[in-house]
Amino acid sequence: MKTTPIQYRSASKVEFSEPPPKPNFSSGYELRPGLIAMVRAQPFSGHYNENPCHHLHEFEEKCLCLSILVMTQETLKWKLFLFSLTRKVKQWFTHAIESMNGDWDELKDKFHLAFFQMSHIDSLPRGILDFEPREKEYIGAAWARFSAIIHAVLDLSLSDRILL
Repeated sequence: MKTTPIQYRSASKVEFSEPPPKPNFSSGYELRPGLIAMVRAQPFSGHYNENPCHHLHEFEEKCLCLSILVMTQETLKWKLFLFSLTRKVKQWFTHAIESMNGDWDELKDKFHLAFFQMSHIDSLPRGILDFEPREKEYIGAAWARFSAIIHAVLDLSLSDRILL
């Protein structure tokens, strides 16, 4: 009887992939002052005319350009984000992180909810807020029309999560 080697009998890693590791907040690695200065160059203070969506987008783009061997991208974001905040937003962050268990997406959602000014909603084009598919319109056609409306606006700086 022919036997199958053990490595061929085990399940592939894809089938039982482990969840991504939670950010390591230990002080085992010190961030370079240059990284901190780069993030502090564009601070978010929660002022009325600031857009939290734009701030997060810019911050995440900066983080994508950085790579530290001993740190995941998510850990890097968690460690640097505080340095991009000032005043009351920094206080909000220190209180908010206690309930998030290192979930970056949850932080982003709570950040949007806490600092996106509801009065800015009025300035969004009515075509986006009142958008509905037309009768007998295919979903692809409706999506193309919706995308055209969004791209016609110069700089909404809203993430896809908020638009959806």
